[in-house]
Amino acid sequence: GRLIASASRDMSIGLWDAATGEPVGEAMTGHTYHVRSVCFSPDGTTLASASKDMTIRLWDVATGQQKGEPFTGHTNWLRWVDFSPDGRLLASASNDGTVRLWDVATGQQHGEPLEGHTDHTRGVEFSPDGKLVVSSSLDRTLRLWDVATGQPVGKPMVGHTAKLTQVTFSPDGTMLASGSDDGTVRLWDVATGRQIGEPLLEEEVRELISSPPEPASTSGGGGG
Repeated sequence: GRLIASASRDMSIGLWDAATGEPVGEAMTGHTYHVRSVCFSPDGTTLASASKDMTIRLWDVATGQQKGEPFTGHTNWLRWVDFSPDGRLLASASNDGTVRLWDVATGQQHGEPLEGHTDHTRGVEFSPDGKLVVSSSLDRTLRLWDVATGQPVGKPMVGHTAKLTQVTFSPDGTMLASGSDDGTVRLWDVATGRQIGEPLLEEEVRELISSPPEPASTSGGGGG
């Protein structure tokens, strides 16, 4: 929680001190087009970036230097990237309509691309236990994927009336929240794929994030 990373159209990635708001080190450069997404590894030592140049790059947070070669394989520009909870895999979403999984240690694709969306894939996130990946798309659907097999889990979740922008799991992994250009946030039951309750009315939704789980109590008292 001490650093903030930013992705920019100027093709750079910045690190910032969360306490002071000051930049930390030099901007990280190497992408050749707009940087769309950044994500810290679970241990905070590595940063992943996804760009319109169709590559994913890894960066050493301590030094600001690129780690290894860019990850390549997508055939259109990248929208989003997310680390698995154990830090071993990356998931990426792209305008080529696929989700791809990557081995962080080797930079190689982990299995075949996850295919099924019929339009650009906008968001992707691992479940808290790392067993599932959820993706959102301009085709107005959410899809769940089994990380071990690369196969879809259940049917696409439908209900939004415009392109989806972002999706996130609840901390316990039982629910999803999705945002859309239809001006709503919707909640979904992961086990059944069904919508929970009525849509939450917002305006144009660009990003969602769930609150972290509350720390376990050590005093035996209840949480609020």
